Amino acid sequence: MIPDPPLPETHPVIRAKRRLGRIRRYAARRWWARRNGREYRAWLKNSQQSAPGSIGNKIPISVIIPVFNPPISFLRECVESVLGQTARNWQLIVSDDGSTDSAVSDFLDELTSRMADDDRVRVVRSENGGISAAQNRALEHVRYEYFGWLDHDDQLNRTAVEAFSARIAEASTPPAVVYSDEDKIDASGRHFELYCKPDYSPELLLTQMYLCHFTVFRTDDVRRVGGFDSSMDGAQDFDLALRLSAEWAADDVLHIPLPLYHWRAWAQSTAESIEAKPWAQQATARAQRAHLQRTGIGGNVQPGPIAGLNEVHPQPAISLADVCVIIPTAGTRAADGERLVDRAVHSLRQANGGSDLEIVVVMTGELEPIAGVQQQVLAPPGPFNFSRVINVGRRQTSRPWLLLLNDDTEVATAESLERMLELTAIPGVGVIGATLVYPDSRLQHVGMVVLPSGPTHAFIGAAAGERGYFGSTLTPRNYAAVTAAAMLVDAAVFDDLEGFDEEFARDYNDVDFCLRAWRAGARVAWTPYATFIHHEGASLARRTADRGETDSFHRRWPSAVPDPWYSPALHQTIDRLYQPR
Repeated sequence: MIPDPPLPETHPVIRAKRRLGRIRRYAARRWWARRNGREYRAWLKNSQQSAPGSIGNKIPISVIIPVFNPPISFLRECVESVLGQTARNWQLIVSDDGSTDSAVSDFLDELTSRMADDDRVRVVRSENGGISAAQNRALEHVRYEYFGWLDHDDQLNRTAVEAFSARIAEASTPPAVVYSDEDKIDASGRHFELYCKPDYSPELLLTQMYLCHFTVFRTDDVRRVGGFDSSMDGAQDFDLALRLSAEWAADDVLHIPLPLYHWRAWAQSTAESIEAKPWAQQATARAQRAHLQRTGIGGNVQPGPIAGLNEVHPQPAISLADVCVIIPTAGTRAADGERLVDRAVHSLRQANGGSDLEIVVVMTGELEPIAGVQQQVLAPPGPFNFSRVINVGRRQTSRPWLLLLNDDTEVATAESLERMLELTAIPGVGVIGATLVYPDSRLQHVGMVVLPSGPTHAFIGAAAGERGYFGSTLTPRNYAAVTAAAMLVDAAVFDDLEGFDEEFARDYNDVDFCLRAWRAGARVAWTPYATFIHHEGASLARRTADRGETDSFHRRWPSAVPDPWYSPALHQTIDRLYQPR
């Protein structure tokens, strides 16, 4: 039953529950930190046990190493990490870009002599022309269908070629690109900062070259687009990925959730600090701008809140005049007596472009007129059903996009509505979520992940400024689901899915809708650039999820676990969220 009136967020009972929850989560993090990454460390150890050349892999892979004056010990370890692969079928092309360090020249001479009888290894030398030129020279000598590259101071895990070859061989259709997880390794060989990546996330790739290392591409694809672009040196791999990504479907990009690449962290590497290579930051912005222009999306790129992470703002494909806002409400009042729905509508109208919105309020009881609303519609009689209310609202408009919004939300920043529209410019995006914060600025919603226990909000309750897992709260990306408390939906996608499923009257309706959108081919994206304040609990009292709806969700969506955008290499329980297994 829903208490009448429900307890507000400021009630001592609610505040005490929140405080207790924070203490419990803190204690759990401290406890589990002692065993954090146990499976990861075990895998690292086991991956070094197999003998080099012990696996007759079906798909051979070429590996390029562009070289220019690295520390000789790092270069030696880098090359040996390829020569020591468990797989037997590979090619190594070392492309020296005019190194002036005699120790490097001597090492390459020795390597050439030592591997003279092994046609898998080739050393190419030329005058200095930059990293793209060095990689293009090596590309000329690639003889296999797939190739990847290795920075001259990093290491490839001993099982990398074996794993990549197996993943390609087992694919139902030949992939265009395959990438792995990665970690960092310091000068003493200590491994740290395991990055368990999501599966292919086009919206994340626009902002961040998260594919990074180790990634293999189809050789013919790279040659067809002209190889690496020297004008993008410092971000040449990002530029290449963006140029090719317009051709990729979801099945073309495969992810191996193992840290098969070990990125060296030292004073002159970006693994240690992006400040080590400022030109790389500039090249990244050029690559992103070129992508926006090349694809016809348009928009702008500007520096983000942390060095090396730009904000990419596509030019919206629609305007706010194309959007109808649907707000369910029971007319709940705040502590000061004002109706929450009035606050929500006022904040919409005050936002940039808010006057162009159509606003439809679906009432679960008769209410006095709401200023700024085009339509007030009465919901069907009977027990409250959120899905039915949303579906009723949809039938009141002909506008091509719908913004579903809780009545206990307020627009936090003037540009938030416009920022949500930006992702409409990207083909394939059908559902868009935003950042929701509590009134005290703590995070409430930055995307949802699906765990074995059910859907959960990532980083819920985290302090304002929380950057998330490898900056996940700072960059647009794909999630399994976003909350309907602030969800922008293509009306054509909504109609194709026949709206929200009314079987989920109170719980899981938004998650079920998003998963059905994915299944139908419409991507679910989230943006950090649009923010709403969410007075969660003001409209409905806190309660546990409905048992029947929980059971229905798990029966319908057993395939949602593991969540493609939450790595299986991360823990699958809420108390250990975003910790490596």
